[in-house]
Amino acid sequence: MTLPAIPLPLPVPEVIPVLLHPAVVHFAVVLPLVILILELINFITKRKSLTITVYILFILLAVVYLGAYGTGVIDGKNGGLLLSDEGLEHLKAHKQIGIYLLYLSGVPILLKLFTLAVKKPWAKIIYMLSFVGIIALTLFQAKEGGELVYKYGLNVEAKIAFEDQLEELTDEMDEVKEGYEEQIEALKTELSAAKAGQHEAPAVVEEAAEKVEAAPAPVETPAVEETPVTHETPVAHEAPVVEESSLTTHHAEAVEAVNEAHHAVDSNVTTIEEHTTTAH
Repeated sequence: MTLPAIPLPLPVPEVIPVLLHPAVVHFAVVLPLVILILELINFITKRKSLTITVYILFILLAVVYLGAYGTGVIDGKNGGLLLSDEGLEHLKAHKQIGIYLLYLSGVPILLKLFTLAVKKPWAKIIYMLSFVGIIALTLFQAKEGGELVYKYGLNVEAKIAFEDQLEELTDEMDEVKEGYEEQIEALKTELSAAKAGQHEAPAVVEEAAEKVEAAPAPVETPAVEETPVTHETPVAHEAPVVEESSLTTHHAEAVEAVNEAHHAVDSNVTTIEEHTTTAH
């Protein structure tokens, strides 16, 4: 439903509390009905005191309409972002009708003064019909506001659903955070163990050096005695085969073991540090 837009000359102050609109709206719905009942009684009794009371209530009605509009604007801003497209259009129409009622709240007073000046039956009929029309528009506005709350969830269902989703997301984030913290602690433990192993590497080297020192001395190659020269055909003497020194063998094994230990420790430390950085 698209209505002609009528601007309001004054802005709504932001200091109005949220969710005050339902309380003010009750007065905006009931007060016109009270005035109508008093006017019907006044047509029969024609008491001056009732006429004065009606004027006072008309002024109060204008104030109540102004309060209903202001509180409605604040509540609409608070919950409008959570509405669907259809609900948002409904809210805009509801706001525009509120502006209509705000301007129309001064019409009954003017028509009441007009009936006193003219003092004709038709003037009273026009006054009563216009006032009944304003009451009907007020009741329609109340119905539309109820649909915004109970059908589209303005400040009720949408807000609760949003808060529930936010709470679920918060719980999931907490679970994920706890899992990451456990992984980080495990990686820190592995990194500490790897660093401890790296500090133990010099002990391995020292142990290997001790093995080298404890290795037996190398076997010297026996000297080959000279064969006296004779006229006989020389017989070739085979040189004795010299076995590989046990010192060289032990030294190679120790160096290889130390290199493998250093390589394994460096590889573990690098991997654990990469995992720790990724987790953070």
